[in-house]
Amino acid sequence: CDDCSSGTYNTSDDGDDYDEDGICDDSDVTIAIDGVNLVSFYAIPEDNSISSIFSQLEDYSPGIMAEANSAIYINDMWLGGLLDIDPEDGYWVLTDVDAPFDLSVEGIPTDPSLEYDLHLYSNLISYPFNGSAPIAETIPASTQGSINAIFGEGVAAINSPNGWLGGLMDLSGSKGYWFIANEPVSFIYNPPTEGSTARQVSKIKSVPVEYGFKQSMNQAFYFVNSATIGGEDIEKEDLIIAYNDAVIVGSRYWYGEVTDVPAMGTMGTGASDTYAGYCTLDDQVTFSVWDESEQKLIDMVADVETNWENNSYK
Repeated sequence: CDDCSSGTYNTSDDGDDYDEDGICDDSDVTIAIDGVNLVSFYAIPEDNSISSIFSQLEDYSPGIMAEANSAIYINDMWLGGLLDIDPEDGYWVLTDVDAPFDLSVEGIPTDPSLEYDLHLYSNLISYPFNGSAPIAETIPASTQGSINAIFGEGVAAINSPNGWLGGLMDLSGSKGYWFIANEPVSFIYNPPTEGSTARQVSKIKSVPVEYGFKQSMNQAFYFVNSATIGGEDIEKEDLIIAYNDAVIVGSRYWYGEVTDVPAMGTMGTGASDTYAGYCTLDDQVTFSVWDESEQKLIDMVADVETNWENNSYK
Protein backbone atom coordinates (compact mmCIF):
# COMPACT_ATOMS: atom_id res chain seq x y z
CA CYS A 1 0.00 0.00 0.00
CA ASP A 2 1.13 3.55 -0.70
CA ASP A 3 -0.91 5.03 2.13
CA CYS A 4 -2.91 2.94 4.57
CA SER A 5 -2.64 5.35 7.48
CA SER A 6 -6.33 6.23 7.21
CA GLY A 7 -7.30 2.56 7.38
CA THR A 8 -9.48 2.98 4.33
CA TYR A 9 -9.25 1.99 0.71
CA ASN A 10 -9.74 5.09 -1.42
CA THR A 11 -8.07 4.56 -4.80
CA SER A 12 -6.28 1.86 -6.75
CA ASP A 13 -2.99 3.41 -5.58
CA ASP A 14 -3.73 2.46 -1.99
CA GLY A 15 -2.97 -1.22 -2.63
CA ASP A 16 -4.83 -4.50 -2.94
CA ASP A 17 -8.26 -5.27 -1.55
CA TYR A 18 -8.61 -9.02 -2.13
CA ASP A 19 -11.81 -9.44 -0.13
CA GLU A 20 -13.36 -6.35 -1.78
CA ASP A 21 -14.62 -4.95 1.51
CA GLY A 22 -13.40 -1.43 0.72
CA ILE A 23 -10.46 -1.60 3.16
CA CYS A 24 -6.85 -1.87 2.05
CA ASP A 25 -5.57 -5.38 2.87
CA ASP A 26 -2.62 -4.15 4.93
CA SER A 27 -5.08 -2.32 7.22
CA ASP A 28 -7.66 -5.12 7.33
CA VAL A 29 -7.16 -7.97 9.82
CA THR A 30 -9.69 -10.80 9.96
CA ILE A 31 -9.04 -13.73 12.30
CA ALA A 32 -11.19 -16.85 12.52
CA ILE A 33 -11.72 -17.44 16.24
CA ASP A 34 -12.67 -20.93 17.38
CA GLY A 35 -11.94 -21.96 20.96
CA VAL A 36 -8.20 -21.53 21.60
CA ASN A 37 -6.30 -19.41 19.09
CA LEU A 38 -2.72 -18.10 18.84
CA VAL A 39 -2.91 -14.72 17.09
CA SER A 40 -1.23 -11.41 16.37
CA PHE A 41 -2.17 -8.21 14.54
CA TYR A 42 -0.38 -6.70 11.53
CA ALA A 43 -2.61 -3.63 11.79
CA ILE A 44 -3.84 -2.03 15.02
CA PRO A 45 -6.26 0.90 15.47
CA GLU A 46 -5.26 4.06 17.31
CA ASP A 47 -7.39 2.82 20.21
CA ASN A 48 -5.41 -0.34 20.90
CA SER A 49 -7.13 -1.17 24.18
CA ILE A 50 -8.33 -4.67 24.98
CA SER A 51 -11.90 -3.39 25.20
CA SER A 52 -11.67 -1.85 21.73
CA ILE A 53 -10.02 -4.67 19.81
CA PHE A 54 -11.88 -7.58 21.43
CA SER A 55 -15.29 -5.98 21.95
CA GLN A 56 -16.76 -8.34 19.30
CA LEU A 57 -15.94 -11.32 21.53
CA GLU A 58 -17.51 -10.09 24.74
CA ASP A 59 -20.49 -12.44 24.34
CA TYR A 60 -18.11 -15.44 24.26
CA SER A 61 -16.41 -15.21 27.69
CA PRO A 62 -13.02 -14.26 26.23
CA GLY A 63 -9.68 -14.50 27.94
CA ILE A 64 -6.55 -12.95 26.41
CA MET A 65 -3.11 -14.26 27.41
CA ALA A 66 0.14 -12.51 26.50
CA GLU A 67 3.59 -13.85 27.33
CA ALA A 68 3.57 -12.40 30.85
CA ASN A 69 0.17 -10.78 31.26
CA SER A 70 -3.52 -11.50 30.79
CA ALA A 71 -7.07 -10.17 30.82
CA ILE A 72 -10.50 -11.76 31.12
CA TYR A 73 -13.97 -10.43 30.42
CA ILE A 74 -16.31 -11.11 33.31
CA ASN A 75 -19.34 -9.34 34.82
CA ASP A 76 -19.45 -6.95 31.86
CA MET A 77 -15.92 -5.67 32.34
CA TRP A 78 -12.33 -6.48 31.45
CA LEU A 79 -10.15 -7.49 34.39
CA GLY A 80 -6.42 -8.11 34.55
CA GLY A 81 -3.10 -6.44 33.89
CA LEU A 82 -3.22 -6.68 30.08
CA LEU A 83 -4.66 -3.34 28.98
CA ASP A 84 -3.43 -2.78 25.42
CA ILE A 85 -2.54 -4.82 22.32
CA ASP A 86 0.92 -4.23 20.86
CA PRO A 87 2.03 -4.98 17.28
CA GLU A 88 5.14 -6.94 18.29
CA ASP A 89 3.35 -9.37 20.61
CA GLY A 90 1.47 -12.61 20.11
CA TYR A 91 -1.63 -13.57 22.12
CA TRP A 92 -3.59 -16.63 23.09
CA VAL A 93 -7.29 -15.86 22.64
CA LEU A 94 -9.60 -18.20 24.57
CA THR A 95 -13.34 -18.24 24.00
CA ASP A 96 -16.36 -20.51 24.31
CA VAL A 97 -17.25 -19.97 20.64
CA ASP A 98 -19.13 -23.02 19.30
CA ALA A 99 -18.58 -22.19 15.63
CA PRO A 100 -15.82 -20.15 13.97
CA PHE A 101 -16.29 -16.42 14.48
CA ASP A 102 -14.52 -13.76 12.41
CA LEU A 103 -12.78 -11.15 14.55
CA SER A 104 -12.36 -8.08 12.31
CA VAL A 105 -9.96 -5.23 13.08
CA GLU A 106 -9.29 -2.20 10.93
CA GLY A 107 -6.15 -0.29 11.83
CA ILE A 108 -2.82 1.24 10.96
CA PRO A 109 -0.34 -1.21 9.39
CA THR A 110 2.66 -2.17 11.51
CA ASP A 111 5.90 -0.36 10.71
CA PRO A 112 7.97 -2.88 8.67
CA SER A 113 11.11 -1.70 10.52
CA LEU A 114 9.70 -2.84 13.88
CA GLU A 115 12.53 -4.38 15.92
CA TYR A 116 11.99 -7.53 17.99
CA ASP A 117 14.07 -8.10 21.12
CA LEU A 118 14.18 -11.77 22.09
CA HIS A 119 15.27 -12.88 25.54
CA LEU A 120 16.60 -16.32 26.42
CA TYR A 121 14.10 -19.18 25.97
CA SER A 122 10.40 -18.53 25.20
CA ASN A 123 9.17 -15.36 23.46
CA LEU A 124 5.56 -14.88 22.31
CA ILE A 125 5.70 -12.54 19.30
CA SER A 126 3.88 -11.52 16.13
CA TYR A 127 4.49 -11.70 12.41
CA PRO A 128 3.89 -8.07 11.40
CA PHE A 129 2.95 -8.41 7.72
CA ASN A 130 -0.17 -9.23 5.77
CA GLY A 131 0.61 -12.43 3.87
CA SER A 132 3.11 -15.23 4.53
CA ALA A 133 6.78 -15.99 4.00
CA PRO A 134 9.09 -18.99 4.59
CA ILE A 135 10.90 -18.95 7.93
CA ALA A 136 14.28 -19.23 6.21
CA GLU A 137 13.56 -16.09 4.16
CA THR A 138 11.75 -13.82 6.59
CA ILE A 139 14.08 -14.18 9.61
CA PRO A 140 17.50 -12.60 8.86
CA ALA A 141 20.21 -15.22 8.32
CA SER A 142 22.35 -13.57 11.01
CA THR A 143 19.58 -14.15 13.57
CA GLN A 144 18.53 -17.71 12.77
CA GLY A 145 21.37 -19.33 14.72
CA SER A 146 20.00 -17.71 17.89
CA ILE A 147 16.62 -19.46 17.51
CA ASN A 148 16.29 -23.17 18.29
CA ALA A 149 12.62 -23.65 17.47
CA ILE A 150 9.39 -21.86 16.60
CA PHE A 151 5.95 -23.00 17.79
CA GLY A 152 2.65 -21.96 16.25
CA GLU A 153 -0.86 -23.08 17.07
CA GLY A 154 -0.46 -26.86 17.05
CA VAL A 155 2.49 -26.81 14.65
CA ALA A 156 6.24 -26.34 15.03
CA ALA A 157 9.66 -26.17 13.38
CA ILE A 158 13.18 -26.77 14.65
CA ASN A 159 16.40 -25.21 13.45
CA SER A 160 18.59 -28.15 12.44
CA PRO A 161 21.96 -28.42 10.70
CA ASN A 162 19.90 -29.15 7.58
CA GLY A 163 17.77 -26.02 7.93
CA TRP A 164 14.26 -25.57 9.31
CA LEU A 165 12.36 -28.83 9.65
CA GLY A 166 8.86 -29.69 10.82
CA GLY A 167 5.31 -28.78 9.92
CA LEU A 168 5.72 -25.01 10.31
CA MET A 169 7.53 -23.74 7.23
CA ASP A 170 5.91 -20.30 6.83
CA LEU A 171 5.07 -17.42 9.15
CA SER A 172 1.75 -15.74 8.46
CA GLY A 173 0.06 -12.47 9.28
CA SER A 174 -2.56 -12.66 12.07
CA LYS A 175 -0.77 -15.68 13.62
CA GLY A 176 1.23 -15.62 16.85
CA TYR A 177 4.43 -17.61 17.47
CA TRP A 178 6.62 -18.80 20.31
CA PHE A 179 10.28 -18.23 19.40
CA ILE A 180 12.60 -20.41 21.52
CA ALA A 181 15.89 -18.50 21.68
CA ASN A 182 19.25 -19.82 22.87
CA GLU A 183 20.56 -16.29 23.56
CA PRO A 184 19.23 -12.72 23.65
CA VAL A 185 19.02 -11.30 20.13
CA SER A 186 17.37 -8.42 18.28
CA PHE A 187 16.17 -8.54 14.69
CA ILE A 188 13.89 -6.98 12.06
CA TYR A 189 11.92 -9.32 9.81
CA ASN A 190 12.68 -9.32 6.10
CA PRO A 191 9.41 -8.20 4.47
CA PRO A 192 7.53 -10.75 2.35
CA THR A 193 8.15 -10.62 -1.37
CA GLU A 194 5.68 -9.21 -3.86
CA GLY A 195 2.61 -11.38 -4.23
CA SER A 196 2.93 -13.00 -0.80
CA THR A 197 -0.42 -11.53 0.29
CA ALA A 198 -2.11 -14.18 -1.83
CA ARG A 199 0.43 -16.90 -0.97
CA GLN A 200 -1.22 -20.20 -0.14
CA VAL A 201 0.55 -21.71 2.86
CA SER A 202 0.59 -25.51 2.79
CA LYS A 203 -1.81 -27.00 5.31
CA ILE A 204 -1.17 -30.05 7.43
CA LYS A 205 -3.51 -32.93 6.63
CA SER A 206 -6.49 -33.13 8.98
CA VAL A 207 -6.71 -36.21 11.18
CA PRO A 208 -9.82 -38.42 11.56
CA VAL A 209 -12.27 -37.36 14.26
CA GLU A 210 -11.58 -40.48 16.33
CA TYR A 211 -7.91 -39.46 16.64
CA GLY A 212 -8.53 -35.75 17.00
CA PHE A 213 -7.60 -33.57 19.96
CA LYS A 214 -8.44 -30.14 21.33
CA GLN A 215 -6.00 -27.28 20.87
CA SER A 216 -4.64 -26.03 24.20
CA MET A 217 -2.56 -22.97 24.96
CA ASN A 218 -0.18 -25.39 26.71
CA GLN A 219 1.62 -27.59 24.19
CA ALA A 220 4.82 -29.50 23.52
CA PHE A 221 6.18 -31.08 20.35
CA TYR A 222 7.93 -34.35 19.53
CA PHE A 223 9.91 -34.42 16.29
CA VAL A 224 9.96 -37.90 14.78
CA ASN A 225 13.04 -38.45 12.61
CA SER A 226 12.07 -41.92 11.42
CA ALA A 227 9.55 -44.65 12.14
CA THR A 228 9.33 -48.23 10.95
CA ILE A 229 6.91 -51.13 11.21
CA GLY A 230 8.48 -54.56 10.79
CA GLY A 231 11.62 -52.92 9.41
CA GLU A 232 9.68 -50.97 6.77
CA ASP A 233 9.30 -47.19 6.83
CA ILE A 234 5.81 -45.99 7.67
CA GLU A 235 3.90 -44.25 4.89
CA LYS A 236 2.11 -40.93 4.49
CA GLU A 237 -1.26 -42.61 5.03
CA ASP A 238 -0.07 -43.70 8.50
CA LEU A 239 -0.94 -41.63 11.56
CA ILE A 240 1.23 -41.03 14.65
CA ILE A 241 -0.88 -40.61 17.79
CA ALA A 242 0.31 -39.15 21.13
CA TYR A 243 -1.28 -40.31 24.40
CA ASN A 244 -1.22 -39.32 28.04
CA ASP A 245 -2.18 -42.65 29.58
CA ALA A 246 -5.24 -43.54 27.46
CA VAL A 247 -6.14 -39.96 26.48
CA ILE A 248 -5.25 -38.76 22.97
CA VAL A 249 -3.41 -35.44 23.33
CA GLY A 250 -2.07 -35.04 19.78
CA SER A 251 -1.74 -36.68 16.38
CA ARG A 252 -0.13 -36.07 13.00
CA TYR A 253 -0.04 -37.85 9.69
CA TRP A 254 3.48 -38.90 8.85
CA TYR A 255 4.75 -36.53 6.16
CA GLY A 256 8.36 -37.69 6.01
CA GLU A 257 11.58 -37.18 7.90
CA VAL A 258 11.18 -34.97 10.99
CA THR A 259 7.41 -34.92 11.45
CA ASP A 260 6.26 -32.68 14.32
CA VAL A 261 3.76 -34.43 16.60
CA PRO A 262 1.98 -32.09 19.04
CA ALA A 263 1.04 -33.07 22.59
CA MET A 264 -1.43 -30.81 24.36
CA GLY A 265 -1.43 -29.94 28.04
CA THR A 266 -4.28 -29.39 30.44
CA MET A 267 -5.71 -25.89 30.71
CA GLY A 268 -5.58 -25.97 34.50
CA THR A 269 -8.16 -25.67 37.27
CA GLY A 270 -11.55 -24.61 35.99
CA ALA A 271 -10.92 -25.72 32.41
CA SER A 272 -13.63 -27.62 30.61
CA ASP A 273 -13.83 -31.40 30.78
CA THR A 274 -12.50 -31.37 27.22
CA TYR A 275 -8.98 -31.16 28.66
CA ALA A 276 -9.43 -33.83 31.32
CA GLY A 277 -6.46 -36.18 31.24
CA TYR A 278 -4.31 -33.88 29.11
CA CYS A 279 -0.64 -33.52 29.99
CA THR A 280 0.86 -31.90 33.06
CA LEU A 281 4.51 -31.40 33.94
CA ASP A 282 6.60 -34.59 33.62
CA ASP A 283 3.77 -36.80 32.39
CA GLN A 284 5.17 -39.51 30.09
CA VAL A 285 3.77 -39.23 26.58
CA THR A 286 3.42 -42.49 24.66
CA PHE A 287 2.84 -43.05 20.96
CA SER A 288 1.06 -45.41 18.61
CA VAL A 289 0.89 -45.62 14.83
CA TRP A 290 -2.29 -46.25 12.92
CA ASP A 291 -1.10 -48.54 10.13
CA GLU A 292 -3.44 -47.69 7.27
CA SER A 293 -2.48 -50.67 5.13
CA GLU A 294 -3.10 -53.15 7.95
CA GLN A 295 -5.98 -51.19 9.51
CA LYS A 296 -4.64 -51.53 13.04
CA LEU A 297 -2.93 -49.63 15.85
CA ILE A 298 0.66 -50.49 16.68
CA ASP A 299 2.52 -49.35 19.80
CA MET A 300 5.47 -47.11 19.03
CA VAL A 301 8.73 -47.22 21.00
CA ALA A 302 10.50 -43.86 21.36
CA ASP A 303 14.27 -43.67 21.71
CA VAL A 304 14.22 -40.40 23.72
CA GLU A 305 12.71 -39.31 27.02
CA THR A 306 9.09 -38.32 26.45
CA ASN A 307 8.34 -36.41 29.65
CA TRP A 308 6.03 -33.46 28.93
CA GLU A 309 6.75 -29.81 29.66
CA ASN A 310 4.93 -26.79 28.26
CA ASN A 311 6.69 -25.09 25.29
CA SER A 312 9.28 -27.86 25.08
CA TYR A 313 10.40 -30.01 22.17
CA LYS A 314 12.23 -33.31 21.81
